[in-house]
Amino acid sequence: MPSKPKSKAKPQPLPPPPPTSALFRARLLGYLVGLVPLLALLLMFRQVLPSQVALAVVFIGFMASVWVQQRIRQRYPYDFSRRAEWWALGAYTAVVVAVTSVYLSFVG
Repeated sequence: MPSKPKSKAKPQPLPPPPPTSALFRARLLGYLVGLVPLLALLLMFRQVLPSQVALAVVFIGFMASVWVQQRIRQRYPYDFSRRAEWWALGAYTAVVVAVTSVYLSFVG
């Protein structure tokens, strides 16, 4: 009996990279959503928010942060060879510095 020739499976082509603006917005959102639980903890320790409210915000913010970051990572894997990754990280750093300086100006 003659054997049938085996067909080789062609490798699937890689999907096209996401648009730069979509990657920037998604990555920045992933970074910024992580600030919610940190700000709630800060407000709790400064006794601006009652502890029960602050802990609820921390828990909800933490769960939302993990969920959002996992979804973004699935859709847009980290690739720091792309410029949008660095722009998002830089924008996040600028937001953190601005929030910190505003907070310290009101406290001090």
